[in-house]
Amino acid sequence: MNKGADFEKERDLLDRQITYFHFEQAKKKAAKCIKAARKANDYFYLFYFTAQKFIIQEEFEKALRYLNLCLKLNPGDGYSYNDKAVCLAELGKYSRALAAFDEGIRKSQNRASLYHNKGWLLNTLGKYRQSIIYFEKALELENGRVEANFSLGDSHWHLGDKVRAKKYFLRALDQIKGKSSYIYREIKKRLEKQV
Repeated sequence: MNKGADFEKERDLLDRQITYFHFEQAKKKAAKCIKAARKANDYFYLFYFTAQKFIIQEEFEKALRYLNLCLKLNPGDGYSYNDKAVCLAELGKYSRALAAFDEGIRKSQNRASLYHNKGWLLNTLGKYRQSIIYFEKALELENGRVEANFSLGDSHWHLGDKVRAKKYFLRALDQIKGKSSYIYREIKKRLEKQV
């Protein structure tokens, strides 16, 4: 694991582990990648995977320090902007988080996670109609993105459109089978509330 392309693959895998709430696996992957990046003298990935370690531990201020270092080394890195924005949101700095998502989208327009997570924040802030635009864009870029389908269902549910909500919840339920028991249970609960 001493080539940049290998680290990119590891970032994708780590992102999925965190998204699917597989935190123990994610901790191990982050530690392995930190060690490999250190061995390869690759400071960008060393900083990036160290930030991931702190995100998993919910130490968002520490993660932000490393993500800012990543962005100094690679100002167009969509992953770093996404994670910086998520950390800011977790710290309650919503306007700064939205600005970080926007900057990331400007610099990395094909990163589905940026669109999905901006939608997640808008949804959290009660801006359901706006969030739908971002979830749909995430699905346009990555059709099988479970969390975007679930989130679209959630936005429609909050807007009172139970038919569309059910459509997206069922799609997410079908996509998540065997990948995350936590998300599967959450979708099932939501569907039961609708009936």
